Amino acid sequence: MITSEVLNPLLLSAFTKEITWLEAASRFSLDEIIDTFYYTRERTEENLIPLTDAQVAYSSPAHSLWSISESVTHLIHTQGFYHNKLLDISTSQLPHIVEAARGFGEGAKQNVSANDLHVGLAAATERIHAIIEQTRNLHDPEKTEVNSAFGVCNYKTWVLLMLAHEVDHLRQMVAMRRLARTDA
Repeated sequence: MITSEVLNPLLLSAFTKEITWLEAASRFSLDEIIDTFYYTRERTEENLIPLTDAQVAYSSPAHSLWSISESVTHLIHTQGFYHNKLLDISTSQLPHIVEAARGFGEGAKQNVSANDLHVGLAAATERIHAIIEQTRNLHDPEKTEVNSAFGVCNYKTWVLLMLAHEVDHLRQMVAMRRLARTDA
């Protein structure tokens, strides 16, 4: 697993275009990136467990962060995009997700109950685990595609991008969780 002390500067370097996402992905094995994604998703799920509906709906007028409801529903919705990308870049014949995000910020919903968020994220986690496990050995590491936002990407790059997205929203969730506990 990649520690946050190593992962965060790497993601920042790719986000700021000091290095490409393909180069960032090349610095670790696929197994390390996948294990880190699984670990991060577990942290995301754990952050939902003790929260109330009011806490997940909370948004602060003083901060530009999304509510926890918005972050989690967005993660669930955009996971379809990564699901499809992993299938496209692998040799799998598994079915694609029909409803998948096409742009930034899609799928974010306000005021979804804590229970519905937990159930939805658990189902999404089960789906992405299945896709990763069914495709991780069915891809050509040399096969790439060009994406207008992220440049040249291979299978490992798409997994790293999914991890980066998860890390970003987990950070937002942790911050909003603190604010919701003190302000709500």
